Amino acid sequence: MTSCTDERTKYIYIVTSYTNTFIGKLILLRARMRFWNRYEGDSYSHVSLSLEPDLRNMMSFARKRMNNPLISGLIRENIRAGMFTLYPERSRIAVMQIAVTPRQYSRLSEHMNSYWLNAHNLKYNYPGLISMLFLGRGVHAENSFFCSQWVAEVLKKSDLDLFEGQPSCNIRPFDFYRTLSHCLIFEGKTADYAHGQADK
Repeated sequence: MTSCTDERTKYIYIVTSYTNTFIGKLILLRARMRFWNRYEGDSYSHVSLSLEPDLRNMMSFARKRMNNPLISGLIRENIRAGMFTLYPERSRIAVMQIAVTPRQYSRLSEHMNSYWLNAHNLKYNYPGLISMLFLGRGVHAENSFFCSQWVAEVLKKSDLDLFEGQPSCNIRPFDFYRTLSHCLIFEGKTADYAHGQADK
């Protein structure tokens, strides 16, 4: 089982979220349909990765412009800005704190920086997202990712394979919530999250 706390290690933060966007509403609608299986945390439609508890410098694959979901790619996110503040009364997050070794932390930081420096060559994996929504499994495409695929991939490259060898393109946002629910340090409205939550 993934460790949540350890005084000798560093921590990283996995953030699943729902921000009331069109894609978010579509995923929520799918989750509420009775003829599909329900999963713990399946209303969360997005996942981000942060190395710091204040969540002001997260990274994920998402829209680059708030008013245009078709222009998407690798972006930096701030829990106090952008899509997280567009619908403050409807935007919800779940924050999971994971204990990692200094080596894993360093490798994760290096891989995130490497992806960021190469962001202009990366694309959003729309075929994978559509396949995930309707078939429950994604499609791999070279240098293309959707949010949960990218987070799973960068963790795997840093020796943090949370899903026991499952292809990253098959990982959904709520898979992180289900797998890491024992590491949950906050769940609620985005506006209610405080840095101090991570010290509890």
